[in-house]
Amino acid sequence: SQDQYWFAYSTWSPCIYVCNVYGEEENHYSLDLRPDTLDRFCVFSLRFSSDDKELITACSDGYLYIYNREICDRTLKIDAHQDDADAVALDDQSSHIIFSAGDDGLCKVWDRRCLSEANPRPVGTLAGHKDGITFIDTKGDGRHLITNSKDQTIKLWDIRQFSQRDGIAATLGEVQRQSWDYRWQDVPKRVMRDALVKLPGDSSVMTYAGHLVKHTLLRARFSPPATTGQRYIYTACAKGRVVVYDTLTGEVVQTLMTDNYNCVCVRDVSWSPSQPGELVSSSWDGLLQLWIPHPRIRQAGAGTTSSHESAGTHSHII
Repeated sequence: SQDQYWFAYSTWSPCIYVCNVYGEEENHYSLDLRPDTLDRFCVFSLRFSSDDKELITACSDGYLYIYNREICDRTLKIDAHQDDADAVALDDQSSHIIFSAGDDGLCKVWDRRCLSEANPRPVGTLAGHKDGITFIDTKGDGRHLITNSKDQTIKLWDIRQFSQRDGIAATLGEVQRQSWDYRWQDVPKRVMRDALVKLPGDSSVMTYAGHLVKHTLLRARFSPPATTGQRYIYTACAKGRVVVYDTLTGEVVQTLMTDNYNCVCVRDVSWSPSQPGELVSSSWDGLLQLWIPHPRIRQAGAGTTSSHESAGTHSHII
């Protein structure tokens, strides 16, 4: 939560669970979203609102659910995507603007002030990916965001430039033509080869390729403003690495991996907002890895600038 007092998590269940961070309460509060489905149901992504009064979720039935913690009930259900809704994010300056994305390959922008459950319409759509989207991160300036995708790319967007109908149609058509399952199949060679080839009507600002998206909903984020000026975009990788891109050039500036590199999927990674160059990654072998820059790198104020794999850093298992 924004006040750092609560955390929320989800499982294959119609409920969200909220727990106290400091262990002052032993209860895990169950918040029922009341989905109208008999199929298996999961919340794939969730966020606290800026005032912590609401939880905004993206779910396996393609809907966004908003749960009000004050009245202990679901207050809004939005038919957002044609398939799984895999990611949700908020404009950091308010909770009025919601970003959602899913297996249809589209990222949609919603405005709570003109949003109707009976006739939900996004204020804009961002199209250009060729496969489903796994994660969204916002820059915090009210304009820019990134999406990570099963098409093996990250895209940078500016919400002042929405996609037109031809771009949306191109994305939907390309997603429907995908015939592989990223959960267990290898990435087709054509997908890797054409990763940087733009679809007609692609309105993204920049496309980044060089990491592997497989198995699960991999996370990608902007580096922290205080220590890097958000110069980088960093991402988890199914090859067991953390990949860091230069936001402006799109080049891979560093790839982090351990000496006993074993290709275990890294699902998530988080860059310290205050400690220069320090990151924590989590992987499918159940380990948390802390990445710390060498003293000479820290003194230079860089942290993550080398083009060599794991150069300038060392890691510890937590």
